Amino acid sequence: MKKIILATMVAIAGWLTTQAQSTPAPERYNKLLEETAAMDLRKAEFLMNATMETLTKDPKAYRQMMELAERRFSDAADPIHNEALYMVVLKHATNNYVLSNTEKERQRLLLEGAKKNMIGSVATDFDYVTPGDKTVHHLNELNADYILVYFNNPDCESCEAVKERLANSELINKLVNEKKLIVLAIYPYDNQKLWKKAQYPKMMINGWNQSRQIEYAELYDLPTLPCFYLLNQKHQVLMKNEGSLNKVEAALNSLTTAEVAGPTKP
Repeated sequence: MKKIILATMVAIAGWLTTQAQSTPAPERYNKLLEETAAMDLRKAEFLMNATMETLTKDPKAYRQMMELAERRFSDAADPIHNEALYMVVLKHATNNYVLSNTEKERQRLLLEGAKKNMIGSVATDFDYVTPGDKTVHHLNELNADYILVYFNNPDCESCEAVKERLANSELINKLVNEKKLIVLAIYPYDNQKLWKKAQYPKMMINGWNQSRQIEYAELYDLPTLPCFYLLNQKHQVLMKNEGSLNKVEAALNSLTTAEVAGPTKP
């Protein structure tokens, strides 16, 4: 295993050196991140860790790669958004000698946020109320094949645009009508008047986290809005902090198509 790691590090160092002859650091690092994100996840995680290890010899380069990885991997709107790979970078940064203690503390806090509601885990429950209804509802009470949680802010132009796209999505509406999907729109902040004034399509539940536990207790890591969490019937997280409705639709289409096709015959 050590030989494999060493060989990988040598290969990465060679690649970076070759690229450095004609390409500025941010551009070649960006290319490496994009190539890594396109790989099989296990291979990508191994390569990302080896890359960070290779760059420990150059603290400036290490920080450049770390900052770029944060921008590309943690941003839900970025095409190569990948929390698993971002966590690899954060773990390396917190366990290595390159950064100062102050820098490490920031990376540690970011890592704690990334660990919340990880893919495969059961989503943390939260309460919500709906307009004109004083009853307190809970996420864990919802029952459908899939639950799409749409964290949004009515004061956000992007959120409003995505809300309209949701309302006009043929696939989303089809699954909702078939009772295979519940779309739960959640406003997690404190402006009740703003939330009450906002209009939401009938095909989704319009909820407000009145207790503010999502924000105060930091139940969910929400770096940007809008973002989606896709859950299965057991409330396990299938997608998190996803900013692309196209990716959500692709995932739902793949999941529901597989269900219709059924298991493959031996």
